[in-house]
Amino acid sequence: MPYRDFPLLGSRNVVWMGAELHLMFAAFVLAVPLFALVIEFMGWRSKQERYDRLAHELTRLLPPAYTFTAITGAFMGFSLFTLYPQFMNYMTGVFGPTMWVYPLFFILESLSLYFYYYMWDRLQGDKKWIHVLLGLSLNIWGTIVMFIANSWASFMMSPGGANSAGEVQSLWGAISNLTWWPLNLHRLVANVTFGAFLCSAYAAYRYLGSKDSKEKAYYDWMGYTGNLVGLFTMLFLPFLGYYLGFEIYSFSPQMGVTLMGGVLSWVFVIQAVVIATMFLAAAYYSWLGLSRIPGSEPYRRWVPAFNAILIVGFAVWSTPHTMAATPEEATGGFHPVLSSLGLMAPKMAAVSLILLVLYVSYLFYRRAGKKVKGAGVLNGLIWGLIILGGVAILGLGVHGFFAPAALRIKESIIQILVLLGVILTTFIMDTMRLRKARIIGSPAWGAVPRRSQYALIALAFIIVWLMGLMGYARSAVRLNWHVSGILEDTSPQAGLPALGQAANMTTIITLIFFALLGLVFLFAIYSGREKVPAISGPGIPHQHKEGEDEVHL
Repeated sequence: MPYRDFPLLGSRNVVWMGAELHLMFAAFVLAVPLFALVIEFMGWRSKQERYDRLAHELTRLLPPAYTFTAITGAFMGFSLFTLYPQFMNYMTGVFGPTMWVYPLFFILESLSLYFYYYMWDRLQGDKKWIHVLLGLSLNIWGTIVMFIANSWASFMMSPGGANSAGEVQSLWGAISNLTWWPLNLHRLVANVTFGAFLCSAYAAYRYLGSKDSKEKAYYDWMGYTGNLVGLFTMLFLPFLGYYLGFEIYSFSPQMGVTLMGGVLSWVFVIQAVVIATMFLAAAYYSWLGLSRIPGSEPYRRWVPAFNAILIVGFAVWSTPHTMAATPEEATGGFHPVLSSLGLMAPKMAAVSLILLVLYVSYLFYRRAGKKVKGAGVLNGLIWGLIILGGVAILGLGVHGFFAPAALRIKESIIQILVLLGVILTTFIMDTMRLRKARIIGSPAWGAVPRRSQYALIALAFIIVWLMGLMGYARSAVRLNWHVSGILEDTSPQAGLPALGQAANMTTIITLIFFALLGLVFLFAIYSGREKVPAISGPGIPHQHKEGEDEVHL
């Protein structure tokens, strides 16, 4: 029997739920060790206890999270083998050798995890390098496990190493199919973003529940650190997403049209709105964070202008090229105004300016509470480059309204290069400038309003929901094929799920994931409490006296 039914829920929904929950926990247990290793290394080299304590507390989340990863993985595997035996028979025939290697690396990853976690206190001082190597091995095994699983998922989308009859001629050709590396890179960076925001949510949860000022200061700093890592890695996701989309187009232009301009195009409209909400929440948290630093008032006056730029940019970004709500509209022409905003060039300009605003917000945070003398020329050059870059990006976006398609695509790439060049150059210059800075107001950790922590929790929820929605898009691009062009889905549930059903399923899965993640947080909290390292807590707001140095942009 090629297919079996599952009562009430349906076979596809059961597999969907198991696969999505497994991927979410797998992303968490891959990202947190990488995050923890970097933080631990920073603490080891700088000899700052707070970094080591932060890495240890993050690692405390891993044992229960690994348990849920294994449980959801087993549930997904049993569901696939019992409900879709024909599909699994084909996949095991193609990837049989890798399915023997996969559990071996998973065992190595699990052993490294437990040694890494339980040997933390023993491998300190002169033995710290051994512990860092354990963390490195944990991340290597975890990355290999993800790469193996990605070969199965990417093969379903762009099968390689097989002839037209579906017979595999080369196992390596099946593994290294056209979308394997784009999916590897995209998931690797996305997982770090995912894990960083979830760690920030954990810190926010601890901050809101703490009544001790020393603990509140520590968890405020922890949430800020996780959010900073999440935002930094998120900058690369749009470009890696375009890389994946490019390879999908290369494999099948029809599949690419289905994904971006066909029946799945509304998914990307929703994605734009969700990411807009995400960036607004991140910017809101960043602006609230300025209140930690005495003397940051000159920077706060820019918040309304930045907010206006973000709203206008997101309005352009989320405007579709056409919006067919009725059959008559589907057969008509494009909107005389909105169709131009739906082109990629203005959207790239909008996204680039949004990222530039977020970057400038970060620069403000770095500069707040510091005074630099004798760096006026360097400071002017920094702001000159930022303004010039913004004007260039906007000019290229406006020119894209009128340029031919081939030129428009090239100009979109130029916009990305301008943005990255401005950020990299000005960041290096600003770092050189701040070396001579005099501190006039240190951050008062733990003094931010409670609503800033709700923003961190909202960011975590949004990234999880978005991950689920885009997972649907990546799978749905195959339409009624288990493996594109090779193995067709002939079950009663074959075909594309409605967008409303996809949104409802994504929401249900996200709620279940957060319920289970709440248990992970509770297990980590009650497994033991460590001494909170010294972090500057809430202080008396800095009062500027007459004649005192002022802060200048």
